[in-house]
Amino acid sequence: MKKLPIENLSFVEVGGVGEMIYRAVRFPEYIPDYRDDGEVIEPIFTGLHAPESGTDYSLTGQELLVSLCNLYGKLNNPDSTVSVTEAIWDWCRNNIHPYNIDSLYEMLNSEKFAHITYLDLIKKDATFYINQFAKDLCYLGTVFEFYYALSRVKYYGEVECARNLYYEGRLCDSLAFLERYRQYEDDEEYKSRFLEHYNDHIMQVIDMIPDFRMRLKFDNKTEKVMFGADIQSVFDICWYTFSRMVADVAPPLDEDLNYFESQGSVLSCLACGKYFVRHSSRQLYCNNWECQAERNRKNRRMSYARKKASEVKQTL
Repeated sequence: MKKLPIENLSFVEVGGVGEMIYRAVRFPEYIPDYRDDGEVIEPIFTGLHAPESGTDYSLTGQELLVSLCNLYGKLNNPDSTVSVTEAIWDWCRNNIHPYNIDSLYEMLNSEKFAHITYLDLIKKDATFYINQFAKDLCYLGTVFEFYYALSRVKYYGEVECARNLYYEGRLCDSLAFLERYRQYEDDEEYKSRFLEHYNDHIMQVIDMIPDFRMRLKFDNKTEKVMFGADIQSVFDICWYTFSRMVADVAPPLDEDLNYFESQGSVLSCLACGKYFVRHSSRQLYCNNWECQAERNRKNRRMSYARKKASEVKQTL
């Protein structure tokens, strides 16, 4: 992790979306454990294998949002048999610690060997319940997939996501706000009825997004006052990122639907269906090698079809 001399949260522009530069804490390892009131995940570290903390530029809020929404899709699939505990455990090991980010950061940076001095307190504050993570994940995932379905109908005329929005999931049921349109079997009529109430549905999204606590912070290292958000969990970061998407990002008013959205937007891969952060105006597939292989196969088929069509045209 890059440790940079920036102590407070600030804003930068990434792909047209206000991104958050945030504090991050990473532990060398975790272990699942059981308490009287539920299953927990507890960090493991020693004097020689210390936690890392710093201001992290390597992972954006968009990537965290995509990662958590894909985890939600994986675990909430009605047919999923993946262990919830192991999936959350694996997510923490490959990303950042999910809870008490600011307080753990402050503790770890309070002195040189803080992870030894405050070992028991750090472990206590960093231990979290699986049920709490799953609850926070479900709330974020259901609201995001609702908004994503709205945007696909509104801007691209695609009704499939909206038609299939409601389902009884393994962890939680998805939102049923669009079930009222299921009676319209014709896609055009579906879109027409949907657009009549689009603003009402956006208001539903807005009402479900939590409020953010913004305040002034004094940076002792730079002796500057900065305006930032209080961040205690990765879900706070994702909700902030999500709210910026709802507020600022809209597809270009361009009839060429191949353009879709600007760089840095969140799309669903045409091959696997998982969310990914788009880094080019032409990118329609995620970076998974199987999806890239499918993209190459499709491009070859299209190239062959164009070639054959051109040959037929020349013979006429």
